Amino acid sequence: MSLKNSDIPHVFLHTGDAFIGVNPTIVSTVLGSCVAISMFSPRMKQGAICHAFLPSRKEINPDKQISIQICRYVDTAIDHLLACMLRIGTRKNELEVKIFGGASGLTLSKVRAPNSFAVGGRNIQMALDSLSAIGLHPKAMDTGGNVGRKILFATHSGDIWLKRLDKQTLLKTTCHLTNKK
Repeated sequence: MSLKNSDIPHVFLHTGDAFIGVNPTIVSTVLGSCVAISMFSPRMKQGAICHAFLPSRKEINPDKQISIQICRYVDTAIDHLLACMLRIGTRKNELEVKIFGGASGLTLSKVRAPNSFAVGGRNIQMALDSLSAIGLHPKAMDTGGNVGRKILFATHSGDIWLKRLDKQTLLKTTCHLTNKK
């Protein structure tokens, strides 16, 4: 499928946002330590994706019940995506989940940040823990490391196109993750 000549609308997903694709859409985003989580229903041919940049709302403000930007946090973003997918008629047991991002070393420095600042790894772990808590497990992942990623998500097929970016944001590797068997 050529994305450049496609009549399918394209949307850029900003940090802290989510997109629920009830109509076919190509959603793109760029990730560093942030994570993108996608959920796709093969039966309904509809998908959703979020771009979260902090592990948990409770770490930042444990007393606050409602966040203005719910998808800025991995834990609440996953809950939000699942609720939206269920609302449009999907079943939890049919969802295909994929996780991307969570890079840890995007600086040129060889100095490592203390563990409490390793946001990329904490984002990945929170995604895995939050998904497991609701009985979901990722079908595919491309996480960690020290390179950024650009992804394109087709909401109507669940396909993901991934570009790994080096420190100069040059293309290192491209792969296409498809749901076709």
